[in-house]
Amino acid sequence: MHVCWEAQISALGAICSILDVQGHMNRTVETMKSEALTRGRRGVIGGGMRRNPVPVDKISAADLRAIKGVRAWGGQYSRLFGDDIIASVRQERECDFPVRDDGAASYSILALSGGGAHGAFGAGVIYGWAQTGRRPTLKIVTGISTGALIASFAFLGPEYNEKLKEVFTTVTTKDIFHVHSFGSWLWKESFADTGPLEKLIAKYADEEALKAISRAHNRGRRLYFGTANLDAQQLVVWNMGAIAAGNHPDALTIFRKVLLASASLPSAFPPVYFDVEADGKLYDEMHVDGGIITEVFFSDYMLDLPAARKKVFGADTPRPHVTAYLIRNGKLTPSPEPVPRSLPKITRRALLTLSKAHGWDHLHCVYEIMQKNRIDFNYIGIPEDCQISGKQAFDREEMNGLFKLGIDRVKSNHPWQKFPNGLHEGP
Repeated sequence: MHVCWEAQISALGAICSILDVQGHMNRTVETMKSEALTRGRRGVIGGGMRRNPVPVDKISAADLRAIKGVRAWGGQYSRLFGDDIIASVRQERECDFPVRDDGAASYSILALSGGGAHGAFGAGVIYGWAQTGRRPTLKIVTGISTGALIASFAFLGPEYNEKLKEVFTTVTTKDIFHVHSFGSWLWKESFADTGPLEKLIAKYADEEALKAISRAHNRGRRLYFGTANLDAQQLVVWNMGAIAAGNHPDALTIFRKVLLASASLPSAFPPVYFDVEADGKLYDEMHVDGGIITEVFFSDYMLDLPAARKKVFGADTPRPHVTAYLIRNGKLTPSPEPVPRSLPKITRRALLTLSKAHGWDHLHCVYEIMQKNRIDFNYIGIPEDCQISGKQAFDREEMNGLFKLGIDRVKSNHPWQKFPNGLHEGP
């Protein structure tokens, strides 16, 4: 069954962080007015950034111009992706998914949330989990926003651990974005430019990584990212292994664009545009961070592994044992503190409050769906007593602390919660 929950807002607090960074602008109000008037005369404001969007009545029919059949709407059953899950079972190697004494296969699936710099916690969990020797081969991995970047490394296995550590312990804000001048916000798509993030993605999502993802895909494993199609107001689920395995000359470019789009928090970062076609005509789609729609995701076809195995091995095939792991790069319970009378601080606090409320709902929704599908539920998140107070949006010292915390938590005696916060006993 599809995980259906409200919009995830947690990363939107980063907008207010950007506003705080720009608290003392060099440009005066008079300079801003002058530039605005000049650009207004040139027709830049309100009309300088033109598009060729998909007509509303053709949105459902649009597909990538370069590679077909590698994405589906979130919240809707996809026969294409359902058939692909069946195909994945045929591709499996028994050594990856051991069969128990009763003949039932064992699968592990993982979902990673967004959270910006706080993704260092989830990266630490993945890193430390491998060190324990208990990290399983993952059948399915899904990622949203910063969780998509972590998901790539988690999917590729422990041999990519050091690269994962490097990403989340060495970067700073300047490695992710540059804030535009205050006056230019009137005619830009975003507060910041993500050129540095594009370079970072290109460094790690390279040809070697793409080939490794392709090999894993061809062994029956699946990697999915989520973006938000802002025109359609819907989640788009991308089959990243299918992109990698398709041998298309644009595969690497599209892979990187999806990863960038998944982390492109609207307003803070610019949208990512994809060339698509519908009814033989070319258009563009605007995609942003999937976290504005859902915090984490498992779609119904991903959870339908028992039916997929019966399709491949026959009706008498034992039901597989499926274990789901959820890593949330944030905290859930209220953290009372006085709020200063400041527009950025009030806005940030309101967004974080909304995020926590939705995050709690999302987690419980996932738990209920896992229970209905007889899937073992396991959750880990940033401890509620953890103090987070970085001096910048991507604070290296704080990220290193969160990375170490993730390692310590997953190596503890009982790292995974069996019930969501606030739910103390089973059904």
